[in-house]
Amino acid sequence: MSAQVSRKGQEITVVIAQTSVGASTEIEIPLGITRGRLLRIIADKTAGSGSNVDPILGIATNPAGTNVVFEQATAAALVDNQIVGGATFSTNTGSLFYRPKPDSGSDNSVTTILHILVGW
Repeated sequence: MSAQVSRKGQEITVVIAQTSVGASTEIEIPLGITRGRLLRIIADKTAGSGSNVDPILGIATNPAGTNVVFEQATAAALVDNQIVGGATFSTNTGSLFYRPKPDSGSDNSVTTILHILVGW
């Protein structure tokens, strides 16, 4: 599992294709920037025993509290959120940490796309 990060000017697109995903499966996303805005997140559970995903994105491993950039409010098989104005983040490491969090099993496949704008 790896994050494919592509950048064109100030726009970053991240595509993550994960298999064998369980509730605590996490991936580091090396963005190479320290400040940005998450504009859109799409998470699609494509296979596996889970019914839904409940994604969380943060600036630290196992994101919680003030380290959270985005946390889905209601689990769904397909999550597609556009964040008006963007969710700002600042990270010293240049990376974000992502967990799709399926509701059951560890045999799930999840494809996630993130749209990020560099800076605030």
